[in-house]
Amino acid sequence: MSRKNKIKNDELTDPTDITHITRKINQNKRVFVLVIENPPELAGKEFEVESSGIIGRDLSCDITIPEKSVSRRHVFFEPDWKSNKILIKDLNSTNGTHVNGKKITEHVLNPGDILSLGRVSMRFETRTIAEHIVRKRIKRDSEIDSLTLLFNRNFFEIELKKLIIENKKFSLLLIDLDDFKEINDKYGHSEGDKVLREFSKILKSSIRDSDIPARYGGDEIVVILKNAGEDIVEKIAERIKDKSPVSFSYGIAEFPKDGKEKEELIRKADERLYLMKRSKKSKYRTL
Repeated sequence: MSRKNKIKNDELTDPTDITHITRKINQNKRVFVLVIENPPELAGKEFEVESSGIIGRDLSCDITIPEKSVSRRHVFFEPDWKSNKILIKDLNSTNGTHVNGKKITEHVLNPGDILSLGRVSMRFETRTIAEHIVRKRIKRDSEIDSLTLLFNRNFFEIELKKLIIENKKFSLLLIDLDDFKEINDKYGHSEGDKVLREFSKILKSSIRDSDIPARYGGDEIVVILKNAGEDIVEKIAERIKDKSPVSFSYGIAEFPKDGKEKEELIRKADERLYLMKRSKKSKYRTL
């Protein structure tokens, strides 16, 4: 066949649309996911398994679980896409590795199996890509406060515990809007909600990308500021104050200087917030 004829024949080829075939292949591909069921404070956290690796408490692990009963390097895993299974091997962990309640050294996980590492129990699931996308959206929504669009309290507490276990330097900034109850009483809750939403936008625009802002309850907002001491947090608080049309009081707690447990840090930040609020009221009475 001459080059001329070959070009002619190619030009006559019908350009078939194969997007529906590609879409079908993608929808049939399975996604491997490990979903934590216990302990309650970590329940719902998901890890997508994309390649072989190690699960453990250490930050160098492919899947890091912030729980003291999990060894630094606890178990090795290797997914088998053809069989929809995961091979796991215990790495001489302190508390052992269990599957469906039985201690193992090496095992093949099937969908639905429960993998236990110390106090942590994870369920192995396989999903289609479409299912996985929907689940991720639902999970994301479950971590966000619907009014302020900040993280919710549950997400904050999980992240706080993770940082404490990792022994990483961070500070808490606890914020309470001044006279917020009066705004609600005088103008109504819808106006109070509007004030809270606007303040949250200002807050998010004033902190760093690495910081974690969350609605702690009512008009209380807490921010985790990673690798930040009191001096940095004070500057950020002043930045928020300069932008905000509403007055607020705040308290700062630094880890580990002000406490090594969640309750200690929150209490210290709350005490300092209360002192600032009381100081403002004293000045007002004096005037």
